[in-house]
Amino acid sequence: MSEEREQEETKLKRITVKTETGSKWFDEPEKLLAWVQQQRDLYTFHRKVSQRYQMQQLFSTFDQSWNNLQTQITDGLKRFKHDPENYNQRAEQFSQDFAKLLNNRKLFTDEASFNTFVQRQVVKSPEFGLAAIAVEFDFNVTPIDRKMYQGLQEADAYFAGSEDRIDDETESLEQLKHRWDDEFKQQKSKLEADNSPVLFEFIQHKVNAEKLIQKWQDQTETQTADLDTHKNEFKTKFDDELAKAKTDLENLTKTYDDKLALHAAVKYWGIQQKSNRNKAIGFGIVMLVMIIAVVLTLMVFVNNHLNTTIKDVALNKLITVAVITTFGIWLIKVAANIFMSHLHLATDAQERRTMIHTYLALTRKGQEH
Repeated sequence: MSEEREQEETKLKRITVKTETGSKWFDEPEKLLAWVQQQRDLYTFHRKVSQRYQMQQLFSTFDQSWNNLQTQITDGLKRFKHDPENYNQRAEQFSQDFAKLLNNRKLFTDEASFNTFVQRQVVKSPEFGLAAIAVEFDFNVTPIDRKMYQGLQEADAYFAGSEDRIDDETESLEQLKHRWDDEFKQQKSKLEADNSPVLFEFIQHKVNAEKLIQKWQDQTETQTADLDTHKNEFKTKFDDELAKAKTDLENLTKTYDDKLALHAAVKYWGIQQKSNRNKAIGFGIVMLVMIIAVVLTLMVFVNNHLNTTIKDVALNKLITVAVITTFGIWLIKVAANIFMSHLHLATDAQERRTMIHTYLALTRKGQEH
């Protein structure tokens, strides 16, 4: 028993990698190394065209990040497979470093929802693929020729919240759900296999208990009645515990499904809120500039051409003042309408995100009670 406990304490932990949409697990460093090398193939198309648009720096950052991770695998994890304590520390450090690089946008994986769009653009043209990456990572492209301009337009439309992006994020979340379901089944099978001796021992005890109950029933009716009572109590308690366990599992599954289903919506409305807020600020500034420009124009015109009695004012000058005033008010009204529209859209997006978060919080709170 002590040997089994010691082996469990020194067991190699799985390597956890948190990607853009979820987590991946690797039980061997060789599998992790193969996955890392596979990720580097996502942007190999850039080599022929990135220099033309001065994007080598961005891809050099990607390469450096993957090189550092690959070094941790080959010189760390693979080297210390026979030293569990050291291996587990390095596995934890690898997970932290990967998360830091991903959060700092120094790499991306095939788990990213936008990767599907990038690969579709690459099929059209390598320039389109570069444009998609440049927009996602906010990288300035120069020079901008006709093909790059078209690619940037398509990328802006996609990241602004097109139907293609929603479909890509939905598909990414579905793949994540399937992967988690497979992982859950594997862990369940492994757990059952690891605990099969305990289950067998439990069954043996149950068989022995039933034999003992039968023996007591043969001896006396009183003892039989007592044993039946205890047996019924045990069965009732077991059924209650089983029902409670099933309820907890259903609640956990529901919370997981809700969070998974609403993740894309929260992210989408966050993007819409930020975009409309920025546009509202921009058009607010434009409106103020228009007001100042119209007022100054009227003041200068009046001072230079209408600084006399009403009888001496020419009709064409009055018409000019009326035209300037009407056109200025119209421009200010258009800018104000656009400003209020984006302000309302930003407020609506924020309220939608708040309602989604509130729904998840109430769901968890209701399950706790």
